[in-house]
Amino acid sequence: MKNLLRNLLLAALVLSLSACAISFKKKHWSLPPKADDEISVMTFNVENLFDTTHDVDRNDYTYLPLSEKQKPEVRQACEKNNNSAYRRSECLSTDWSEEQLSKKLKNLTEVVLKVDGNGPDVLMLIEVENENVLKIWNKNHLQSANYQSVVLLEGPDKRGIDVGLMSRFPVVGKPVLHKIPWKPENDEDKKWMEQSRGVLEVTLKAPNGDPITFLVAHFPSQANPTYWRKQASEFVAKLMKEKGADKMVLAGGDLNITHEEEEKQRYFRDILGKNGAVSHFVGCKECPGTHNYRRSWSFLDAQIYSPALLAEGSGSYQMLPQTIDVIRYSDVHLRKGKYPKRWDYDKMEGVADHFPLYVRLKQRDAAQNLKKK
Repeated sequence: MKNLLRNLLLAALVLSLSACAISFKKKHWSLPPKADDEISVMTFNVENLFDTTHDVDRNDYTYLPLSEKQKPEVRQACEKNNNSAYRRSECLSTDWSEEQLSKKLKNLTEVVLKVDGNGPDVLMLIEVENENVLKIWNKNHLQSANYQSVVLLEGPDKRGIDVGLMSRFPVVGKPVLHKIPWKPENDEDKKWMEQSRGVLEVTLKAPNGDPITFLVAHFPSQANPTYWRKQASEFVAKLMKEKGADKMVLAGGDLNITHEEEEKQRYFRDILGKNGAVSHFVGCKECPGTHNYRRSWSFLDAQIYSPALLAEGSGSYQMLPQTIDVIRYSDVHLRKGKYPKRWDYDKMEGVADHFPLYVRLKQRDAAQNLKKK
């Protein structure tokens, strides 16, 4: 009996190690070249992408050049607006210079442009300060991507991080930043929930002329109560449902739902998954996750595809599950060969603490569309 138990434990260990090996087996981009009738979409938390100037009513003092921090008013702001010794020290000592910004943008660009040779068609971005820094990035580093649309609407986050979008496709109508209708359980939660990020809605005109709506979200972090992420999930699910099952909608971003929280609360499966397909449930089976915390992987970053984009859907484009991938192939973004490498201010190297998430949408042929109608 003891031998049997020992053998079972050894077998379980081998299977576990094999699973780990499989998770990191894929070392290179292996998708075939993107076809002319395909659209590529990538969601990317770029982690604290700030310009080097102060925005009014924003606690962005950490991301200023050291020369600016010699000013008494800036030093006072660092002391006043950061409630921990670490944050105050970081604010006072970080030299977020033009050189720092340029190098970080260069490394971000290396990650983006390795996808499809010149970047994805649609880039959904998280943790961006303002439209200005997106325009700097687009003008100085992403010329070959040919992004024609740059969208960011300022939200209520006092730290100044917002969500944005860049694309080769033109915008249809007017983008909207939806404020989440929070229902706080106490006054302290109410104060902070009202400063939480909204959901950016942008509709783009696809190459075939049809509209595709993108919902870009950055849910409250794990430092906040779980019910905050539940309410954010319910709101995104509601937005998708209101568009109608026949409309092509792709929601995504940094949803901050860890695998432990998902196991307990099932926000992906029971809320977001009721209004579409969740990326890591339908594809990317060999992907470990997009974020690693204390050696634990989670799909903090996810995409949800409306019924119209699925195999039996009515949309003119279909999501291809086999193309869903975590982009983890650039040396500048790899720590120990497998973890996301964050930006290091002192060494001026690294990228961000999240890996990007990628997918392709393929145009259905005329016969398919006619049959569905």
